[in-house]
Amino acid sequence: MGQARIKQRTAFAPRLVDEWEVDDCVNFAVALARLTGWLLHVDWWSASTEHRQDVPLDQLRPLRVYVADNRDGIFDVRGVRSIVEFNHRVITNLARSIGSGNGGVYTRFYGEPDLAALPLRSQPSEAKIARATQEIQAHPQFLTAIPGRTPPYIPAYQAARFTYGRCAAYAEAMQELTGLQPVALLAVRFSPRFEGTRRSETGYFHSVVLHPDGMAEDSWGKATLTDIAGRFGVLEFRTSSDEHRAVVAKIQQSSADRYEIAIQDARSLIKTHCLTT
Repeated sequence: MGQARIKQRTAFAPRLVDEWEVDDCVNFAVALARLTGWLLHVDWWSASTEHRQDVPLDQLRPLRVYVADNRDGIFDVRGVRSIVEFNHRVITNLARSIGSGNGGVYTRFYGEPDLAALPLRSQPSEAKIARATQEIQAHPQFLTAIPGRTPPYIPAYQAARFTYGRCAAYAEAMQELTGLQPVALLAVRFSPRFEGTRRSETGYFHSVVLHPDGMAEDSWGKATLTDIAGRFGVLEFRTSSDEHRAVVAKIQQSSADRYEIAIQDARSLIKTHCLTT
């Protein structure tokens, strides 16, 4: 997403924003996720000082429910913002209002059906979602500021699951079902904000398949290689089919059961959402 797109401030009346924020914005977020196809997130506060991603739900307190794209765009009742600005202007203040002492914020993404099992302060209400949908649709400038997804459209939660750790299995399934060539993307240079990103010795950060027209595809759909690399903060990269094969072999050796589950899931998603009959 270009920086020019991350400028839209809230288009909604203050009374509506206040009403949505009482419910931690869950109804607005669900309405917006349905309208745009983008990904539901919940930011949580935990007093845990270990900052482990597996902190159990009973140790988390909800801060905000919102929608995000697959780059750094956040779509919220307060407007369309970059993740840096959103964290600075919204999440930090919410964390300060309930946090005491050490602890931190944990961001997790979910499919809409998952929300019912979460310890949110307010569960989604179909009546409130319908009202939020009407309000959003009545403000087309807000929706216009949100970039559209790239087809084919795998449900956002499933696409996100295959972004990190499962992308190699997705690329293998794509090759099996479409004949497209899978390759590894190897980082040469990251943008300054991503320079601390952990990477392998080869620079591997993602797997995709290549189309004959030079475009690439992963679980988020068809795009240029530069666009896909940019999601990971990579400015310069190279491709390698050999490195992709090496990554797959390593995963199969260390986590054969999990790899088999991942590739079966990928096959199902691709057949359902990507292949035409």
